[in-house]
Amino acid sequence: MSSNNESIGKTLAVVVSLCLVCAVIVSLTSVQLRPLQKANKAKDIQSNILAAAGISKVDNVAETFEAKIETRFIDMQSGDFADPVEDFDFEKSKYDAELSKSLKENGIKDIAGIQRITKRAPVYISKKDDGSTDAIILPIQGYGLWGLMYGFISLESDGETIKDIIFYKHNETPGLGGEIQNPQWTATWEGKELPIQIVKGTAGGDEHKIDGLSGATLTSNGVDHAVDFWTGENGFGPFLAKVRNGALK
Repeated sequence: MSSNNESIGKTLAVVVSLCLVCAVIVSLTSVQLRPLQKANKAKDIQSNILAAAGISKVDNVAETFEAKIETRFIDMQSGDFADPVEDFDFEKSKYDAELSKSLKENGIKDIAGIQRITKRAPVYISKKDDGSTDAIILPIQGYGLWGLMYGFISLESDGETIKDIIFYKHNETPGLGGEIQNPQWTATWEGKELPIQIVKGTAGGDEHKIDGLSGATLTSNGVDHAVDFWTGENGFGPFLAKVRNGALK
C-alpha cells in the first residue's frame, strides 16, 4: 500500500512539475513574441489603409505608409484635430473608460451595435505628390451577423464621394456575409455619395445606394449601419463637415 502511495505521489509530482515548466515556457514565449505580434498587426493595419487609399503592391509597407499617409487624431464631438493618443488601438480603445464613452448613457442611438465609442479617433490622409489631399480614410466598426466587423472607408478629398471600403477583420459566414471582402462587391462602392443605403436587389444608378449581399441581409444591414454611424453626426460627421468647408485644403 505504501509503495502504491509513493508511486502515485511521484507521478503527481512529475505531472505538476511538467505543467509548471510548460506554463513558464508558454509565458516566456508569449512575452518574447508580443513585440513581433504587435509589429505584424501594425503592418497589417497599414497595408489595409494603403489599399483603401488606392495604394497597393508596395515593397515596404512601413516606408510607403510613412511617405504617403498622414495620421491625425480627431475629437469626435467637435470634429477638430486633437492630440494623438499613444499606442492607440481602434479595436480596443472603446473598452478603456478614460478613452471612450457609453452610447446608451449619453443618449446616442447605437445603430452599429458597438456599445461604446472612443472620444478621439485617428483619420488617415493620403497625399498627392503636390501635398494636396488625395483621400481620407476613416476606421469603422459595426456588428454583423456573428460579431463585430472592422474596416476602413475611404473618401475623396470632398469628404462625400466614396473611393473604397475594406473590411479586414470579421466573423461573417464564408460565401455569404464574408463577401464583404469580395473585391467585386467593394468595387461597387466607388464613386457613390454619402449618405449610403444598402438595398435588397439592384441599386441601379442611384448614387446613394449599394446592392445588398445575396443571402446575407443581416451582414448587409450591419455594414449599412456601421457606415451610417461612423459618417454621421455621432461619428466622424463633425470632422467631415469641416472637410467639406475646406479644412484640408
